[in-house]
Amino acid sequence: MIRPMERSSRFDELFAAYSADIVAYCSWRTTAASDAEDAAAEVFLTAWRRLDEVPADDAARVWLYATARRVLANQHRSRRRRIALKERLARQAAPASQEWPGATGEDALVHEALHRLSPRDREVLLLAEWEGLTPSQIGTAMGCSAVTARGRLHRARRRFRTAFEMLRPDELSRRHALATRIPEGGA
Repeated sequence: MIRPMERSSRFDELFAAYSADIVAYCSWRTTAASDAEDAAAEVFLTAWRRLDEVPADDAARVWLYATARRVLANQHRSRRRRIALKERLARQAAPASQEWPGATGEDALVHEALHRLSPRDREVLLLAEWEGLTPSQIGTAMGCSAVTARGRLHRARRRFRTAFEMLRPDELSRRHALATRIPEGGA
């Protein structure tokens, strides 16, 4: 086992001697510079954690290349899984007139009205009504002041009411909603 001072010195020597080679190796095998940098960082993190296993002399360079190869393979697998998941979620994404599982009657109307709102309106409403946050807490969660959150919540509730009323089957509700219609993203 390497002593702490020797450990730090050994790692510094490895990094100084081979970091440029490892970064170049990773750069040729990735499409983005940030991916290459992430991979190289992961290689040296692994080297630090397993410093006792890193061979001496030029064999260390080969060990680092082998580690880089595994790190890059993990990156590629992770990217493929992420893309596959994104595609699967896109295929399953709710169309505009989705039937919500388990939702019937008024629940389905609520879900559909929420779906018709802008993402910001939907978020502020869900934080208030589903999560039970106060305007001050919503402001913190959304990165704005409590006064701004309160205003957003008021406008989102108004837009929700309009969307909900437009979905209701009775004609009186529909006429009322058309008369009070507020454009999305409006004041």
